[in-house]
Amino acid sequence: MERRVRILVTIGMIGALVALMFVSVEPEIDLSVDELMEAPEQHDGETFRLHGTIQSMDMANNTLLLQGQTHNLTIDFSGAALPTLADENKTISVRGEFKSTSDGWIMHAYEIKTGCPSKYEAEA
Repeated sequence: MERRVRILVTIGMIGALVALMFVSVEPEIDLSVDELMEAPEQHDGETFRLHGTIQSMDMANNTLLLQGQTHNLTIDFSGAALPTLADENKTISVRGEFKSTSDGWIMHAYEIKTGCPSKYEAEA
């Protein structure tokens, strides 16, 4: 009888840990530059993943201009490693914190990845 109780308690604890794991993990927001800039105030101060194409790079100031179809956004990559494949006209994914400044909106990048553009395009 005691062995059966220990097994049930162990299974219950494992189940509780798995449930806590699913409850505490929030899905990550994934936006394009255009989706974000349609209503940027809704995401002020949030951390999420953003994707777009590098329009220009300013290595002296550790910034790049990320473009969508109709909007652009400045990315501060001083807090992230810039991949060697990151270059103008390349599609990238940036994870970072989005903030309002006196000069407009900016994203402070924590992580930058290059990849296939189709990976970031929304399914039709």
